[in-house]
Amino acid sequence: MEEVISYLIAICKSAKGIHYRTFGKEFYSDHLLCDRIADGLDDFIDEIFENYYMGKEEDVPQQKVVMSGASGLIPLIDNNIEKDFGLLDELIVNCLSVLQMEASKEDIPVGDSDLMGRIGSDLQKKHGFIWRRLK
Repeated sequence: MEEVISYLIAICKSAKGIHYRTFGKEFYSDHLLCDRIADGLDDFIDEIFENYYMGKEEDVPQQKVVMSGASGLIPLIDNNIEKDFGLLDELIVNCLSVLQMEASKEDIPVGDSDLMGRIGSDLQKKHGFIWRRLK
């Protein structure tokens, strides 16, 4: 789940990176979309630390390790809104793939399965928002 945490951080920071570069009334919907994409990801990160790790009496990953992983995933936002949303969507799709691999492991505790399902559902919805935006 350490990789999922890194992806969630990267998605949140990338969405905010686009958010801060979209202004003016012609881009206001993109500005709000980025807020919607970032919304709730910090709560999922918190749940992973508390439920997945601490709830199973395991040590949480070191902040430096998680942040290093996230920084390697964050794409360069270059004010080409179509490309930027495409890169953000790629992060979301990749995170969904990592979640799917985690969820396919044998003997997953019900709490972990529920958490991964809620994260996956949220990311799938956000992928749909971006897909609609790019279409």
